[in-house]
Amino acid sequence: MKNFPLRLVLLAGIAALLLPACNQDLDVTAPYKENTIIYALLDRDSTTQYVRINKAFLGPGNAFVYAQVPDSTEYQDGQLQAEVQAIKNGVVVNTYALRDTLLPHDPGTFAGPTHKMYCFNAVLDSSATYRIMATAKGNQVSAATAVVGAIRPFSSTIAQPLRLVPLGGGYADQTIRWLSSENGSRYELSYRFNWDEVSGSDTVSKSFTQAIGTVFSSDLVGGQTMDTKMGGEAFFQTVALRVGNNPNVTQRIFRGIDLMWAVAAPDLNLYMQVASPISGLVEERPVYTNVENGYGLFSSRRFKELHKTLDANSIPELVQGHYTAGLLFCVPGSSFPFGCN
Repeated sequence: MKNFPLRLVLLAGIAALLLPACNQDLDVTAPYKENTIIYALLDRDSTTQYVRINKAFLGPGNAFVYAQVPDSTEYQDGQLQAEVQAIKNGVVVNTYALRDTLLPHDPGTFAGPTHKMYCFNAVLDSSATYRIMATAKGNQVSAATAVVGAIRPFSSTIAQPLRLVPLGGGYADQTIRWLSSENGSRYELSYRFNWDEVSGSDTVSKSFTQAIGTVFSSDLVGGQTMDTKMGGEAFFQTVALRVGNNPNVTQRIFRGIDLMWAVAAPDLNLYMQVASPISGLVEERPVYTNVENGYGLFSSRRFKELHKTLDANSIPELVQGHYTAGLLFCVPGSSFPFGCN
């Protein structure tokens, strides 16, 4: 048997005397303190910018009950003053006061059927920085963001139809190219497949959206050549899987494909990376915020859509190909047997 050092025996004895006297009630509620939370994603293509400003706190009782009371999470009239400043070269060139409005939201944990939002009207300048300044019941918070600039596809991507089947058969990858945006950090590209579904005398417009890939820029200056590939075989496999096999359908009229870019500013990109699913042994998720003296995210994003069709080699594959032959597709303007009656 091993001999334990005397000091360990003494410490164990002291602990045995003290533990019965400890209060076993654990109070997890800290003294009351409000935290201001801001969420906004500015968009250069919109003239109305929306900002969500809420308060959060921890108190006794059931948090789900608090959530159903608007006063628990929303500031009341007179409790919040907020504005957004446009800044160029360190100088404030414009100021926009935020006004509140009520917008509907889906039923859920929080009070409804409406919630309070704040907004301002402006044509944003991609060369300016936008800073929000808010004072909520005496608590001052702020955050700043640059604005994502224009998304510029290459002329070949704009003008040419999608070639997913090469001359001679098989499948091909379509390369999609564009120039990076000012202040754009993350580029998510997807496509939307559109068709009309005919069942007897009824025609219903339908679509599905499929991700293509995510690309990251090496700088925020803009003008960097970027590209990703749209797989030909994967495209037709996805159409077969996502369209379905409704037995009542008599015809599906192809209405084209929309290429869609979604671009995130640096802070939004970091927020998305932190919030991505955990894949590893470490399960603790860090907290990301760019709001000073508060929590949340004040950043920017931008979208672009480009309508496309299939080229002459790819149309037969959609109508009579290995994966989609039984889906009754037709393509308006095409000759027999690929056109629509």
